[in-house]
Amino acid sequence: MAFSLQAASFSPQQLTAATKDWLKQQNEIPQDAHSQLSALDSRLGIKECDKALQFSFAGPVTNQATVQIRCQSPKVWQLFVTARFSQQTEAVHSVRNITLGSLITADMLTLGQADLRLARGSLVKTPASVIGARVKRTLSAGQVVTLQDLCLVCKGDIVTISGLNNGLEVRTVGVAQMDGILGDQIQVTNRQSNRTIVAEVVAVKKVAIKF
Repeated sequence: MAFSLQAASFSPQQLTAATKDWLKQQNEIPQDAHSQLSALDSRLGIKECDKALQFSFAGPVTNQATVQIRCQSPKVWQLFVTARFSQQTEAVHSVRNITLGSLITADMLTLGQADLRLARGSLVKTPASVIGARVKRTLSAGQVVTLQDLCLVCKGDIVTISGLNNGLEVRTVGVAQMDGILGDQIQVTNRQSNRTIVAEVVAVKKVAIKF
């Protein structure tokens, strides 16, 4: 893609800005991604080029990429700009260090921004959805909280079992036989019948079955 300005001389600042504009039009970069560029050093001075500047990726595009800027005339030269990409979303963070085995309380969590491209697990979107969950991995202050860091239902927990039977909601109490996060299918023993069933984790200490 050619640089948009009709000029033969380009400052490092102009070349950096042109790189950012070029990145916005590349399919490899999500439309809602934020690009952070390592600006070209102003000590490079003015670069001359009387042909259209050429931009290309110099290597794979992951959470970052290197963009090559190349000129063919009157003198061949090339420069490289490093770009880092992020996709921000609202997610739950820990307010302080939380030790392994702790039960989550409201004062431990806060909402903040997280980078989707760096997320390692399913982000927790609302603090209320995990209050009472148990921490499976030690969390540090400011860390983004994922479902994989918690068990909404832990082995040995007393849980509420719910289900619909002929249009009526039926509830009973059971004991979890394994850990689970949202959406997991786990074994639960019904305390009334002493039968072990498979149920889906739907919330903290709550599972659901289908009759």
